[in-house]
Amino acid sequence: MQNDENLDQQYSLVTQFATNLMTQPNAITTEDLTELKEFFTEDQLIELSLDVMKWNYQKVSVALGTDREIREGELSELHFDENGKWSFN
Repeated sequence: MQNDENLDQQYSLVTQFATNLMTQPNAITTEDLTELKEFFTEDQLIELSLDVMKWNYQKVSVALGTDREIREGELSELHFDENGKWSFN
C-alpha cells in the first residue's frame, strides 16, 4: 500500500501535467515526464493524456462562441452509466 506522501506527490504531478496539457503543453518538460514515470506507466500516461484532451474538445467552440446550451439558461448534469458512457440529463 502506498503512503499518503506518495499519493500527494502523484496527485500533484498528475494535476500539474493535466493542467499543462490543457493550457500550455509546451511547458511539459522531460523532467516532468521522468517524474511521472516513477508512478505511472507509459500506457497510463497515454490514457491520461487522451482523457484530458477528450474532455477539452469543447475549448475551440467556446473560444469561437459557437458552443450552445443543452437547455437554454439551465445547467445540465453530466451522468455516467455503468459502462462509463456519458449523457446529459
